[in-house]
This record gives sequence, structure tokens and C-alpha cells, in this order.
Amino acid sequence: MVRRRRPPSQGCKTFLRNHAAGIASLDLFVVRTISFKLLYGLVILRQARRQLVTIAVTATPTAQWIAGQVTDAFPWDEAPRHLLRERDRAFG
Repeated sequence: MVRRRRPPSQGCKTFLRNHAAGIASLDLFVVRTISFKLLYGLVILRQARRQLVTIAVTATPTAQWIAGQVTDAFPWDEAPRHLLRERDRAFG
């Protein structure tokens, strides 16, 4: 059977460069307080200029809380086309 030759697809670096204006990323991180309690921080960045959009902190992150933070961070006319996130159970 003969293989079909397809043009190579764009890599991750090329995709990020081509679509940076429509990409936002978010990261969830853990901070221990002085009393050893856990707080969870959420950072949302816009990739076009690596601009910090918002930082939020909670004691119990849920998918609904994260979705609310993303909704509040972007007005309707400035919503990103792509959202990069890690594979965490808190994202739903």
C-alpha cells in the first residue's frame, strides 16, 4: 500500500506564534499559609503581549469557581478564541 504524502502540520511553536492574539492561558497553583492552610491561586494571562489579566485566590477551587473567574476576566468583545490550561481535576 502506498503512503499518501501530506504537507507537514504546524508545530506547537508555530501555532502559538500564529494565533497569539487569540490565546489566553490559566494556571492553578498552591500556596501554604503561615498556619499551614492551603490556598489555591489562579492566574490568567493573555499570550499576545504576555499580559496579566487577573489573579484570584480561594480555599476550595471548583470548576464553577474557575469558570466564573474566566467569565469575569474577559468582556464579551475581548474573549479569547483559545484557552490553554493544564490537566487538573479542578478544571472539570
